[in-house]
This record gives sequence, C-alpha cells and structure tokens, in this order.
Amino acid sequence: MTGIGLWLPTGPDDYAVPDFSLVDADYRDALVEKNCYAPHVFHLVLEVTSSNWTNDTATKVDIYARANIPAYLIADRKHDEVLLYQNAVDGKYPDPVRYKRGETVPVPESVGITLDLSVDTLLDGDD
Repeated sequence: MTGIGLWLPTGPDDYAVPDFSLVDADYRDALVEKNCYAPHVFHLVLEVTSSNWTNDTATKVDIYARANIPAYLIADRKHDEVLLYQNAVDGKYPDPVRYKRGETVPVPESVGITLDLSVDTLLDGDD
C-alpha cells in the first residue's frame, strides 16, 4: 500500500508515511487516528531516498526498529544500492544487507510472502 501512516512509538504525535508498506489485510482495525495505523500491522516498509536522504537512512532506521517493523528496505539512489534492515532486537536493527544493481532482494520470511525484488526496479521504478 501507499499513502497510509505508521504511528510511531517516539511520541504522541509521531508518525511516518512510508513510500510503500506491506500490511495485514485487516489493518483498518488498527487505526490510531488520521489515516495512521499501529505498527503491529506493518510487515515491511520501503523508502526511496530523495533530497531527505539522511531521514531515510538514519532517522527512519532508528524509529522503524523501535516500532519493531520486521523489515525495512531502503532504495538508496545516492549510493545506487538497496539496504535491507530486519529483525530488530531491543529497538535496534543489526547492520543491513546491501544489494547492488543486477541483484535481487529476497523478501525476508518474517514478512510472510515469498518474493524477490529487483534492485534495478527498486532504484529506477518500473517503466
């Protein structure tokens, strides 16, 4: 899905709207307010970097780990790679797995689907 908010544990008014989210089918039951939903219904979030590169590659890594999002993908156009963060422990993700052009990113089993994503498509979009 696109355009839905993820309510964050960092403050009473904190939320993020990821570029893409994979959520439970019944995510609407977890509405907090203003089109923002509780973190437990999010299985994967994807951000594509733009001018706010530091926000996607530092700030959101921290807040998505604290929200216990199972998988966070960053299509890092500045460095021409895709980073996969997964399995946060105590509010921190381990170092990411990095994927380069020509490779595919396997969606982690924790997400609940079997799928490989093309790094080139994630970085460039789908023509």
